[in-house]
Amino acid sequence: MEPFTLDVFISKRFVSASLTHRVTSKQVAVAGTNSKDIKAVLRSRSDIPACIAIGRILAERAKEADVYTGSYTPRGRDKFEGKIRAVVQSLIDNGIDIKVYLD
Repeated sequence: MEPFTLDVFISKRFVSASLTHRVTSKQVAVAGTNSKDIKAVLRSRSDIPACIAIGRILAERAKEADVYTGSYTPRGRDKFEGKIRAVVQSLIDNGIDIKVYLD
């Protein structure tokens, strides 16, 4: 098991993602389209380009915290496709090794 887990939340209005330490439950890196600096740049806060931007920003913040690996397990109702896949793929493309555990 990886010590850090990825949590992705996508609604109709915004996207947020965080990397959390599994034992201490401390969030080491957080990114969301509701923050002032990010929402001013994006055209839409809940489309695929926004998901890719969140993955890129989260990867940068994770690297600053010396986190280079993590795991992602989709919630019961989530499917690993579309926007969630875009966030995870963006993290992988930007240097964070994410292991995806599908049931």
